[in-house]
Amino acid sequence: MSDLLSAASLLMAVIAILYSLWYTELTKLLEIQPAKYKEDNSASRKQVYNTFYSKSLPLSIMAIIVAFVFCPDAVRICIESLAKYQLKGWSAIKDYDAVRTAYVLVFVFSSILASYICRLSWKIWRLLLKLGK
Repeated sequence: MSDLLSAASLLMAVIAILYSLWYTELTKLLEIQPAKYKEDNSASRKQVYNTFYSKSLPLSIMAIIVAFVFCPDAVRICIESLAKYQLKGWSAIKDYDAVRTAYVLVFVFSSILASYICRLSWKIWRLLLKLGK
């Protein structure tokens, strides 16, 4: 389980580092206001297009994959913990495993990060569509 926790933490850290490196660039894109005429949007559209396909979309895909890879084990751990609690009540606390709990927390945080990155990517995608009109 320790190896699994290490792998999950490492992959989440990679996503978090890439996100922090690209955050300013991604959020600055959202400040772009579409011009009235399509022709006036060509430079902005190119910038948004390039950033979306080179950073935002790949980051979203990586974040989703990381969350989904570790989901089955996290769900299994939660189900086993709930079953022990139902069976033993609060006396199940002596079976507490910090590594398994940390694994579930890493999964939860990676899922939250993935959902936020996907939301940001969705906004950039919508901006790209607006710039094309």
